[in-house]
Amino acid sequence: MKDREQLLEENAKLKHLISQFTGLLDSIPDPVFMKDSNLRWIYGNPVILNLYSIDKNNYIGKTEDQLLPEEFAESCMQSDRDAVAGRRLMQSEERARTDDGVMHYYEVFKVPFHDESTGEFKGLIGVGRDITERKKVQDELETNYLELQMELKLRKELEEENRLQQLILEQKTKLADQAERLTMLNTSLILEAEQRKNLEAELQQLAYTDPLTGLNNRRRVMELAENEFERYRRNHQSTALLMIDLDHFKKINDTFGHQTGDAVLRQFAKQCRSELRKIDIVGRFGGEEFIVILIGLDKNQIGIVAEKLRAAFHSIQCIPDHVTYPLSISIGIYIFTETLTSLDEAILLADEALYEAKRQGRNRVAWA
Repeated sequence: MKDREQLLEENAKLKHLISQFTGLLDSIPDPVFMKDSNLRWIYGNPVILNLYSIDKNNYIGKTEDQLLPEEFAESCMQSDRDAVAGRRLMQSEERARTDDGVMHYYEVFKVPFHDESTGEFKGLIGVGRDITERKKVQDELETNYLELQMELKLRKELEEENRLQQLILEQKTKLADQAERLTMLNTSLILEAEQRKNLEAELQQLAYTDPLTGLNNRRRVMELAENEFERYRRNHQSTALLMIDLDHFKKINDTFGHQTGDAVLRQFAKQCRSELRKIDIVGRFGGEEFIVILIGLDKNQIGIVAEKLRAAFHSIQCIPDHVTYPLSISIGIYIFTETLTSLDEAILLADEALYEAKRQGRNRVAWA
């Protein structure tokens, strides 16, 4: 059981992470919003709140028909429902009117997200981009094209060849200028798409990465481990699961403080990246526990990798702030067999081996 101090510390870290994530979304120059499973608002960044003149202190838990003007609310809610029904990224076009009455058009991408274990719908994330100028240019091109056709017809009827040629020249120049504007706009849209792609990558990184160590978080490492379990069931390639625990970690926290404890966790993550192969999977399982998946190695090779990881970490005698303190880990290993029925069973067996290593005195490797 975690004591109250640990829970407060973890809660503070979680609040800090949420604050960082909200700060990132607040800084995005495009409309960003999130809704819960009932499609009620739980977050809107300053851009979208200002766009629809929404009171930032009185919008949480409300729906579009309570926040948006009637002329926009229904179309927004319908695109939400379409995105939820489609269970995938949905693109739509939505409108908003500025305070001076000018209509603006937005290209909106909405992504529903679901509980990984139950598939239950949990909420919706949306990001918009102002495409008013693009539509304006397209409309101008269409209008000018129609005007040109009409002028050509009139000039043919009037047989004013010279004037017609001059008009064609003028219209070509105008179309060339507009084509140049459209080219510039397309270039801008390409850059915006790259920025959006980078933002999506950053959001995915936040969802899959442990913020303290930079390793896979529990959710991601379990997902990857489950994939390897399914792969093993198909081809029976040698696969091993290592449960690793930092010895006496609570004592380090109690003696030197949580900042030092965090630095020790980051140092262990650094050792993992140094000692393991790129194809190996490593992630923080929780607290000071880590999971490693080794693929395609025999038992002797697995033991060598585990021992190298243990010895490398134990060789570090000076933790941050130049405090000399012996560091060590205990490792429990389970090699997948044909009788294995689930990933949870593999974790349980590796965990039992880990505790056997603890019972034998820590700083060692034990096999299931």
